[in-house]
Amino acid sequence: MTNLKQSYESICNEYIKAFAEKHEYECEPYSPSEIMCFGDYYVSMATIRTDIDMDAKEDEFIKWYDYTLRLGMLDCSGIPNFERWLKRCPIRSEEEILAMEATRRKIEELKNELKKMCDGTI
Repeated sequence: MTNLKQSYESICNEYIKAFAEKHEYECEPYSPSEIMCFGDYYVSMATIRTDIDMDAKEDEFIKWYDYTLRLGMLDCSGIPNFERWLKRCPIRSEEEILAMEATRRKIEELKNELKKMCDGTI
């Protein structure tokens, strides 16, 4: 079992190293976990493997990461994983996302207004 664990960690570190070099991130040998941190990015091993195995274009990871982060902040469901993204699954347009973000801001403003009304500060 020790051999198996060492082999797994070695292979994961090769993927991590390849991903870091491809995207010009700092990288040290890690004890691999399900989520790895590269600067401000938290990346699953599945995403790292997909990026390397599918030889994704360098900028696709950032596009996908930003897209999923924005939709995640809006509590949207059906956010694609990186493999589905690379296979060109249907995604929301920039206009749709901007409209959702504007609606979210309106909702927050209305919540704040309601709170002030309830607190008697309006």
